[in-house]
Amino acid sequence: MSYIDVNHVSYNYKVFKKQSGFKGGLLDLFNRKYVNKEVLSDVSFHIEKGEKVGLLGPNGAGKSTLIKLMTGIIAPQDGEIKVNNMTPDTDNYVFLNEIGVVMGQKNQLNPNLSAMDSFNLIRDIYKVKNDEYQKRLHKYLTMFDLNKVKDYPVRKLSLGEKTKLEIIASLIHNPQLLILDEPTLGMDIVSQNALYDFINQVNEELNVTILIISHQMRDIENITDRILILLNHAITFDGKTTDLLNNVKPEAPTIYLSGKNAVPLTDWTEANVSTENNNATISNYSKDSTITLKISELASLNIEDSSLEESVYQIFKKDKL
Repeated sequence: MSYIDVNHVSYNYKVFKKQSGFKGGLLDLFNRKYVNKEVLSDVSFHIEKGEKVGLLGPNGAGKSTLIKLMTGIIAPQDGEIKVNNMTPDTDNYVFLNEIGVVMGQKNQLNPNLSAMDSFNLIRDIYKVKNDEYQKRLHKYLTMFDLNKVKDYPVRKLSLGEKTKLEIIASLIHNPQLLILDEPTLGMDIVSQNALYDFINQVNEELNVTILIISHQMRDIENITDRILILLNHAITFDGKTTDLLNNVKPEAPTIYLSGKNAVPLTDWTEANVSTENNNATISNYSKDSTITLKISELASLNIEDSSLEESVYQIFKKDKL
């Protein structure tokens, strides 16, 4: 048995189908019609203790519902979920001590209190021994370089500082599963890199299992060893992050040229070129392509790289067609 077992899980929402117009609104008052909306269909996967797994999928794929199921907020209508051989349940305090959750758009720290006030409250809620709490907190604050802001009201801090403190709050009770939902939302690159180092260090030193849900491909590339892709209510890819990086090749960067008085291209082979007025766009080229420019006529040159995020999005887009 794995640390996390998700076996043939399905979930549907009952959605109110509203009729249009004033008359339809009146009819809805007395005779509401509902339809079932499929969110998850026969979803199965297994995660070993200490793994770092990324969950990807377009908006509406069912990621948030899956996290609610895994944290015990809702129960599956079909199938079974086990975390460390426990069924997720918000009334099971042993289970709640097993998990830590950070939601990018939901705060567990009181914005009007200092982070230390919230940390102390969390310590008391989870009944963490004070010596363990002090040792753990000092380590995390030092790792994130946050000792200087721990006593400020949270609302006065930057977004990056708040996010780091939220993660520390989720680790105070020493959970064995850390679920991160869009943890770097709005953070600058420096803060993101510090967060990646911190999460990887927590995983390496404490063997904490990491499940991260993010639209930021940098998060996935810098943290995870394995990726799950959720499409059309089911898991359509389950494999190593390196396999996805190797198989999902971003297209060659698109080159945009602008000339002073005319198109600055004089010749090209094995490339797609489109021109308009004094501008040219070059795409679908390879190492065998040749492009000849008239430098004296060149006004500007821009290269737009195709990211991994865009490449994965194309998979999502094709799947919907």
